Amino acid sequence: MKTPLTVIKTLPSPWVVGGKPVTEIEVREASLGDSLEAEKEANPALQPTAFQVALACQVLVRAGDDTGPFVPGQFKTLKGKQWAVFREAMQEAEKLGED
Repeated sequence: MKTPLTVIKTLPSPWVVGGKPVTEIEVREASLGDSLEAEKEANPALQPTAFQVALACQVLVRAGDDTGPFVPGQFKTLKGKQWAVFREAMQEAEKLGED
């Protein structure tokens, strides 16, 4: 099995994870299994943001030096611009598998 490709992004402001401020995240391409796990947390049709957060928990490789596991509750403190960086990274990671 090949090593998954990842996308690294810098957050516009620190996000506190595990009591430490982090400004860099790394995400990988989502697998079908990741989507299935995220669907256990939230219905994508009824709760699209909650589903995206649950999926982010699955594909987040690291936040700073923290390698998880990550849970949806940790994302509640994110500001809009920080969450936008997550969404952008997840979209870019999804495209990595297309090449």
